[in-house]
Amino acid sequence: MITEEVGTSADYLGLTLGKPRLQLRFGHASTAVPGKINEDFYGIVTAREEPEARTRGVAVAIADGVSGNGSARLASEITVRSLLRDFYGAPAHWNIAPTIDRVLRSANDWLSAQNARNPDLEGVVSTATMMLFKGNHYYLAHIGDSRAFCKRGRTWRQLTIDHTWQRRDMRHVLKRAVGLDTHLVVDYTDGELLPGDVFVMATDGVWEVLGERTLREVIDAGGDVQTIADDLVRRSVSSQAQYMGRNDATALVVAVEKFERHASA
Repeated sequence: MITEEVGTSADYLGLTLGKPRLQLRFGHASTAVPGKINEDFYGIVTAREEPEARTRGVAVAIADGVSGNGSARLASEITVRSLLRDFYGAPAHWNIAPTIDRVLRSANDWLSAQNARNPDLEGVVSTATMMLFKGNHYYLAHIGDSRAFCKRGRTWRQLTIDHTWQRRDMRHVLKRAVGLDTHLVVDYTDGELLPGDVFVMATDGVWEVLGERTLREVIDAGGDVQTIADDLVRRSVSSQAQYMGRNDATALVVAVEKFERHASA
């Protein structure tokens, strides 16, 4: 279910009548600063892990766990694993957004119940950002402050909105997250895929530590997607070493290309 060996191999998307056939390449990297457990978690599901992905789409999800007692990895891993597993296990005739909503609500109910039963967990919650690539379209679900960006030509666009409080002294406090309370509100958006699109999904250990300028510089420099993901995470950890930062760094990079019949699978 959770693949760690996608690398830069090509994954083909379903054919949409009248549109060019597309393929995806993935790069992914995640690490914690020295001496800390990585509380981020991510997953990529292609047809190699789940045959249903051939018809239902290729899914990518990222999560950043938050807790007061070091149990945050529990929240991020459960959120991603249940999201990707249960999405493909849902009835195929369900629409995409309602399916993701039901799955995330289930994860939210479980985490909320655990927090209520175990006050010592000090409110274990998680961000969640998922992208589904199907045919010539992408679908995005988001809650929290992990971010998704799209580079199209010379245009760079943030696809997500941070669900944090606007006050300066609370700008890192989540006001919406999986497990925060029993009422879950998820943002949904979708759009068309074009050859040349590059999507970047990152936890705050990457986008906040590096800033958008550095993010764009790394993406604009080109290179294969795995090199880009590795570079983003490496730069984050190196930067944090200068001020004793404690933030985990995770980056997923998805490049959209025209279908190449002889691309390595």
